[in-house]
Amino acid sequence: MKTLSAALVLVTAGAALLASCAGESTDAEARLASAQCLSDVGDLYEQRIAPLLATDRPKTCNQCHLSGVDLSLFVRDDMCETRACLFEKSLINPQHPDQSVVLSWIQRAQPESDLITQQVIDEEYEGFREFVTRLATCGGESCEGVHCPLSSSDAACGAELDDPSEPPLVPPGTGCDDLSLEIAFRDTVYVFRDRCFPCHFSNEAPDLVAPRWISVEGGCEAGSLATFRNVIQGGLADTDSPKDSMLLLKPLGPADGGVTHKGGQKFHGYDDPGYVSFLSFLEHYAGCVNGTIAP
Repeated sequence: MKTLSAALVLVTAGAALLASCAGESTDAEARLASAQCLSDVGDLYEQRIAPLLATDRPKTCNQCHLSGVDLSLFVRDDMCETRACLFEKSLINPQHPDQSVVLSWIQRAQPESDLITQQVIDEEYEGFREFVTRLATCGGESCEGVHCPLSSSDAACGAELDDPSEPPLVPPGTGCDDLSLEIAFRDTVYVFRDRCFPCHFSNEAPDLVAPRWISVEGGCEAGSLATFRNVIQGGLADTDSPKDSMLLLKPLGPADGGVTHKGGQKFHGYDDPGYVSFLSFLEHYAGCVNGTIAP
């Protein structure tokens, strides 16, 4: 990150030296200031954030989201792309940095073990808070035209799978580690979220009385992570009997052996692609919880 940030500063500095008229000089100076700011933020990341994400160090995001938030999805080697990813996915609030989503993830953690202590939480929060605040102050003049690259997972997550030719299933050999579970949930459950629109979507009209368990803020990855958390903490997954999970029975409806759902029937029988995919994930998750699937 340092190398690319430094290169960004040098290129922009060259533009400043070549500018001849007052207008060009002003624009070049703004780009230089923006690039220097982003370079400084890159240095700050290496000093304050990277050590917090060391693999042998407990992380509060593991507790908050049932999984580690993979910051490589948002923090790139190029600081312009980092800025774009964090802003475009609404993870940083540029007007009110202290209200940024990425900080709220850390604030949800509780000191419930010898690993996740209040000191760990405070260290992560203060480190990320400084990083977020500094990044929010950098102008975007040096990053004109730079957007967050669309990852393959974003593309898959955005696809509507109401009627796929083959139901997406948890691939054989999928493990029980945090990242494997996140990807499995995203690819078998979250991809069908449009069937539950708008009643269960977190960003829809406040007069809807249905529980808002489907999160869509922050883009595909963040939304899927938060939704996964809501499903587990909301008791929608029955790890003793996956077929009795409310995540399956509600959309199935009473006509096909489910339960009453005010939003109507969303799964049309046991061979519905959505039902098959949901069950695939629930059985895998239950196997992980019960120890019948190797980690």
